[in-house]
Amino acid sequence: MFQVKKGPYLAVLLGCVLYGMTGLFLAGIHNLPITSVIFYRLLFGLIFIFIFLLVTKRLGELKPGKRKSRLLLQGIFVVVNMFFYFLCVKETCFSVAILLEYTAPIYVMLASPFVLKEKVGKESILALFLAIAGVYFVIRPEDGFGSIEFSGSHMIGIASGLFAGMLLAVIIMNVRVLKRDHSEFAIAFWGTAISCLLMLPFAFKTPFYSLAPNLSTLAVFGIVSVGIGGMLTTIGYANLQSQTGSLLALIEPVAGVFFDLVFLGVALSAGTLAGCILVLAAAVIVSYNGSPESSAACTDYLENAETS
Repeated sequence: MFQVKKGPYLAVLLGCVLYGMTGLFLAGIHNLPITSVIFYRLLFGLIFIFIFLLVTKRLGELKPGKRKSRLLLQGIFVVVNMFFYFLCVKETCFSVAILLEYTAPIYVMLASPFVLKEKVGKESILALFLAIAGVYFVIRPEDGFGSIEFSGSHMIGIASGLFAGMLLAVIIMNVRVLKRDHSEFAIAFWGTAISCLLMLPFAFKTPFYSLAPNLSTLAVFGIVSVGIGGMLTTIGYANLQSQTGSLLALIEPVAGVFFDLVFLGVALSAGTLAGCILVLAAAVIVSYNGSPESSAACTDYLENAETS
């Protein structure tokens, strides 16, 4: 039966819906290199998280516990994941890049039994096939993937996309490990802070006259995507089995299609609609069949939230 306490499930879904708004924000940003967009997106998100922790009197949670090296690695993984994802977009196309990026649940399902001692249920395997098929239908090019030329540069792009997917899987599983010694808010803050620091050199490559007209959009982009979305997905990933969290994250491209349809007037094909339905079906399956571990984690999280 569907459980009432679904906090972590909803956190991942809502966070990924906010991530899915990326296309809307990018459409409103002009004459900025993608590296500058990434930096200011991270910066405004970091500022929001800090203000949130200050207002809610949670700054004490930022004191690093054990596994400090994993906090550092989390920030590095996020930046490197962005780099290889955008390299894949550049060398292939957006459709191929997002498909390869969201092979992450495959790697999580293969690795989590060994890394995190998580069991792989039949429902998770079914949801994985439905979700991957759904993402394929959502983002496939009109001419089909067979139209892509497998030249040297395209092979580099494909390899980059696969590596980005592997890194996304590592990021999701690393959150589960970090949760043993850090709060979800500390993980979100330090991961973002380290990523922002690594991207700092790109902040000075953009002239102010190009940056100024985009500041308001960048601020909202960072707050919505990195700030609110980042905290929500971190809460979800920390309190769910990693394979469940990675499957729920596949809602992001579906959300992106929805926002493009409603706000940008992008046409919705029958194949795209079918893909969205498959991904949503996968999300329903993993939500209805939450493992005892994730259900217990959800209960603990809600109890802690009530007492804090």
